Amino acid sequence: MNQQVSEFGWWIKIVTSNPMYVYYFGVFDSYYEAVRYKNDYIQDLSREGSFIIDIQINRCQPKQLTICIESISA
Repeated sequence: MNQQVSEFGWWIKIVTSNPMYVYYFGVFDSYYEAVRYKNDYIQDLSREGSFIIDIQINRCQPKQLTICIESISA
């Protein structure tokens, strides 16, 4: 869960509740490629019982791929 990322590029950021997590999926070569794959990640998280509360596609370099929000706010 604590994967390190070293590549700057296009990433899909999905924030969920139940559990409260931030997920980064990528890296994609373009914004349009990320849009094309976004629904696959949404479906996977929904099947696992997560409730999607925010989705963004940004050019960034996340430090971690999965972040537990509950442990940050505790």
